[in-house]
Amino acid sequence: MDVTYKSRHIRSVTELHLETDCWIPIAGVSWEQGGAQYHQLLTGPIGYFKTIEESYALEMAETWIDAEPSDDLTP
Repeated sequence: MDVTYKSRHIRSVTELHLETDCWIPIAGVSWEQGGAQYHQLLTGPIGYFKTIEESYALEMAETWIDAEPSDDLTP
């Protein structure tokens, strides 16, 4: 799932962890600032989600963005 949140591009996916038979939420956050490209990879807990929870990856990324100090975050 691709979403834009506060000037940041979020790509959220889930990946099956074969050892635990659980899904891992993963979110990539990317943005441009001062002419430079930035990217942050966020990974959720292993062994927690028995079903695909792509919404958790999105929530995780939005929470990370909200916590980041920046003067270029637009709604």
